[in-house]
Amino acid sequence: MDEEAMEAMRHIMRSQAAFAGMEVLTYCFLANHFHIFVRLDPKETENLDDAGLVGRFRALYGGTRCASLGIDADDLEEILRKNGDSAEGIRRRLKARMGDVSVFMREVKTRFTLWYNGEHGTVGTFWAERFRSVIVEADSEAQRMVAAYIDLNPVRAGLVEDAKDYGFSGFGEACAGGSAARRGIARIEGRMTWTTKWNERYRARLCSRMGPGMRPHRGDQRTEAAGATKEKGMPGGVVAEGSGLRSKIRAFSESWVVGSVGWVESFCSVNGWLGYKKGRKARPVRPEGGDDFATVATVVKRH
Repeated sequence: MDEEAMEAMRHIMRSQAAFAGMEVLTYCFLANHFHIFVRLDPKETENLDDAGLVGRFRALYGGTRCASLGIDADDLEEILRKNGDSAEGIRRRLKARMGDVSVFMREVKTRFTLWYNGEHGTVGTFWAERFRSVIVEADSEAQRMVAAYIDLNPVRAGLVEDAKDYGFSGFGEACAGGSAARRGIARIEGRMTWTTKWNERYRARLCSRMGPGMRPHRGDQRTEAAGATKEKGMPGGVVAEGSGLRSKIRAFSESWVVGSVGWVESFCSVNGWLGYKKGRKARPVRPEGGDDFATVATVVKRH
């Protein structure tokens, strides 16, 4: 992706996240792949009222019509107000596209592909591979380490010396004044609003994760983030031992569950992943608070 494509991708990501009811914590777009780190509460979509539904619809479509439904936001508002025979079906169809990371990624990739093909006169799929996701414990040290890993991508790639200077990442956009990006970085640090203090705190975290001149080769990229163990075909917990920690990047890009041991065990048990053995768990991250939100990082490589 060139800069024009990355700008288009950012707009698509933001509008699609607003429609899906997801909060973008941070992201990074590079020439051949991208990462998006989102926070979601599935119950929020289930409990969404009609006003909220229209608001999300408008965030994605603006004043244009949804091709599949043949209506715009004003039409939707009127249909829901009248609550006729078609209203409930429309509610179900729209909510089925919300609060689901797989649907979110499908729509982001599809919309970007349509934009790119239209701009360049090309055809076919832009992205070669399916996305892979990592489920991360919210409001935890794991969340902050995964975010740091994402924002340090351009530094590891040698594109910039300082993560704040890369404009197509969450931290870079926040440092340039982007309000949505600033809200995401503040949330990573456990705050609701961006301040200079939290900016410097997050930047210090990034600097501690990747020292100057550190350029790992592609086959063994390591960063001071989170390490994980993996049972055969099953997710593992997180290893976290402070500044000396190292991890291969696959811990954040191969459908693992990342968090404190207790949280990982609970998540695996609730979701029926019985292959996770308590006797072979990883050492825990020290969580700082926590709630019931699921946080997911996604990675896609370009063909």
